[in-house]
Amino acid sequence: MLALAAVGAIALLSACATDTATDSGSSPDETPTGATSAEVCAKYFDGGDQSLAQRVTDELEYDMTALTEDESNAMRSTNIQLEAVLRLAGPEDANALISNIKTPFQMADDLFKGTGDSIDTTGVTEAVADLESLCASAGYTAS
Repeated sequence: MLALAAVGAIALLSACATDTATDSGSSPDETPTGATSAEVCAKYFDGGDQSLAQRVTDELEYDMTALTEDESNAMRSTNIQLEAVLRLAGPEDANALISNIKTPFQMADDLFKGTGDSIDTTGVTEAVADLESLCASAGYTAS
C-alpha cells in the first residue's frame, strides 16, 4: 500500500511539472532586455527637489578639494543611487552617460575609503546635457 502511494505521488508530481518556457515563449536562460531609456530617465529625473538629477546638480557645487563629512556622505549616497540606476541594465548609451555622471561620486566614495586622492568632475555637465537630450529623444517627460 505504501509503494502504491509513493508511485501515486511521483505520478502526481510528474503531472504538475511544467515546461521551462514562460508565457511569452522565452526560456528562462534568456537575458532580460532591461530598462528602456525612458525608465532610466525617470529614475534619474523624477522626484523634483529630491530627484537624483537635483542631487547631482547640488553636490557638484561642493568644493571637491575640501569636502565636509556631510558633503562626503551625501556624495556617497548619490553614488549608491547612481549605481542602482546602472543596475537597471538600460540601453548602452544611457548607461554610458550615467557612468560618466557617476564618476566623481565614485571618486568621492574612494576618497572617503582612503583609496582615492582626488575628485574630477570633468565631463559631468556634458554627460547630464547629453542624458537630457537622450531622454527627450526617448519621449521622456518629467513627472
